[in-house]
This record gives sequence, structure tokens and C-alpha cells, in this order.
Amino acid sequence: MKSEIIGIREGVIGVEVVDPQGNPHLIELAVDNDTADDFHGQDVFPTNPSDRSGEQERIMNQVFARARFEVHTQTEYDILRSGWDPRALRRGIDAIETMSVEKFDTLFYEYYKSLLDPTALRDEYGITDDSTEFDGEPRVALVIKSICIDEHNEYVTDHPLFIFYTAEDLDVNYTAGPDPTCSDRTTEIPVMLPPFDGYPEDLIYPEDFRGLLINNLICQIRDIYRNMGEQPPDQYDINGFGKPHGNFDRDEY
Repeated sequence: MKSEIIGIREGVIGVEVVDPQGNPHLIELAVDNDTADDFHGQDVFPTNPSDRSGEQERIMNQVFARARFEVHTQTEYDILRSGWDPRALRRGIDAIETMSVEKFDTLFYEYYKSLLDPTALRDEYGITDDSTEFDGEPRVALVIKSICIDEHNEYVTDHPLFIFYTAEDLDVNYTAGPDPTCSDRTTEIPVMLPPFDGYPEDLIYPEDFRGLLINNLICQIRDIYRNMGEQPPDQYDINGFGKPHGNFDRDEY
């Protein structure tokens, strides 16, 4: 998509985005006011979201994501979490690649074990048949491990595991665990993987697991571009698990 910042006035940034079909969109982001509504103007698709096709709604969301990305990368306004900034995730790849074996084991062994045995993690977080808001046996769908790095891409601190859980045939995910946040001086790097489907007998810890985490960060960068309706750069357009959700059809890939 083509995107251009066309004006900044009174805490509102105007962005023009041209979608893949050649349609112009005007996005106004209220970057200095958390309570103000953003604006998305266009005259091609129905105004009411319920009247749009799935493809039209996807394009609308992609356009909005592209506008936010433009503002985040081209102005001083920091409006995206680091997990949606390819530059931050690239730094996370460098941090994990250069981390000593001892430090890697200290930070990620618990994460590795939780992916091998998600039932133990589910029990630890008190997610039982009696405690959930739905019928059916709860299962862990995604486990996120976040670390905080400094400006030199060195580890500073980390966070407890954050999980998404659901049940068979449910389209809704629930969460457990504290929301990972890093201080202003550091950058959060989230790695996110679904539990292993059976024990991966050919996976060698820690070497292969380190590679799996790096693969996930690369694929997250890939999905950031897909989320904006754009083709990822070649070095990030690889196979693997990235973001669990996005403004794109996962079946296409």
C-alpha cells in the first residue's frame, strides 16, 4: 500500500493510504488524546461494517494498520507496541542469537517445558473446568514469553508466562497471567508459540529451541506486513508460526 502523512495539527495526524485496489483512504489519528476517536474516511466501501464483505472489512483494517505503522515509524509518536514494530523484533532476534547458553537456559527453559506440557501450566494458573466461563475442557492455545532488552539489545528483565486458552469448537480466547510491560528504558520482545503437538523427539534443547524462537520472531515480522496488506521483505517471508491473528486469511499461506 502507498501511505503518506499529509498533515499534523492539534495532536491529530492525517494519513492518506491507497489500498491495493487503488482506492484512497483518509485516516486521522488522535495521537495526543486517548479518549478521542480516530477517523477513517473513504467513499468506496459501505459505511456500516455489517454491510461490508469479509474482503472489504479486511482491507479497511489493513489500511488502518498501515496508517498507524506510518505514524509510528515516520514521526516521534510511539503508538505501537514493540511487538508490532519490525525494528524492535529485529533487535530481539539479535538479543536471542547472541545470548549465552547459560542465560538462554535460565530465561527460556521454563517456557520450553510449558510448551511440552501445557496441562501443567494450565493447572498452575488455576484454569479448570469449574473456573472457566465456558463449557468443555479448557486447553492452552498460545504461550507468550516476553523479555525486556536495553538499547544495546542486552537482556534486562523478563516476565511470567502469559497464555491464551480456549475450548474445543470455541472461537473465543481467554487470557491468564500478568500483561507483560517493560520500563520506558527497555523494549519488550514477545515470543509466542502454541504448545507442541506431542513431544518433538527430533528437537534438541537448547540449540533447536533457540532457532525456533528466532523463527517465530522472523515470522512475526512477516505477519506485521501481511496485517497491513503488504508483501513481507524476502528475508522475512518464511514458513513458521508468527502472529496468532491478523488482518489476512491464514489459509492463503
